[in-house]
Amino acid sequence: MTLLMASKKHDIFKKVLWFDKKTQFDISYFDFLQPQRTVSNDPRYLSGTFYSEKCKRHIQYESGLELAFIRFLEQSKRVVFYYEQPVRISYWRGRRKQTYTPDFGVFLDSKEFVIVEVKDLSGMLENRVQMKMEGLMNFCSTRGFGLLLTNGKETIDIFRKIKCNRKLEKEILQVTHDHIIGRKECNELIKKHGASRNEFLKIILKNHLTYRSYPFKLQTGKRNELFHQVFIQKKRYDDLIIGSLLDKLKS
Repeated sequence: MTLLMASKKHDIFKKVLWFDKKTQFDISYFDFLQPQRTVSNDPRYLSGTFYSEKCKRHIQYESGLELAFIRFLEQSKRVVFYYEQPVRISYWRGRRKQTYTPDFGVFLDSKEFVIVEVKDLSGMLENRVQMKMEGLMNFCSTRGFGLLLTNGKETIDIFRKIKCNRKLEKEILQVTHDHIIGRKECNELIKKHGASRNEFLKIILKNHLTYRSYPFKLQTGKRNELFHQVFIQKKRYDDLIIGSLLDKLKS
């Protein structure tokens, strides 16, 4: 199957998270959009540039996943143009304010604009990634943009189809109640219960555990509640924000 045929069959943009202020834009609105940072050349990752016929310039990427997504954007008839590293946003990491640059901004044939963060399934469960998504929701909702967290083919919704390994889940919850789990101990537990990697990730998501892949850490702790309410429980972001503001006014 060619990429073009695949793009007709597979429309990841149906999974975009939209907000009340969903807006259509004139293409000239983005005339001065430029990449907000240069991607890293870390030898641990696949990085480089790809010449885009659609954008008529070289597009930077810093992972194989991003390169595959760029190729998808080139073939998708829904995509008019796109930019890498399109905006710089703020988000809260505990009590400290940080900045972050999402992977892509995509202008669709519907005149809508979508900010896209490309992560593998494991990356979507990273504690820091979820903090960034909470900041990105605020950014997109106030500007009328859509938001998409994807590995290029799936979103975090794929975990709904994955069965939970109950024995592994029970032991992980027992252990995390006592201490932080490191990579070696975690791999031993997965092997002990004959679980797949995705079954392990399902347990993290289901039980709202705090996860970091490098250096590896799995524990109970602070939760990114807004992320889970919107991405997992499918509550409307705008309703949650209005409810939070009303609660503050009452208190």
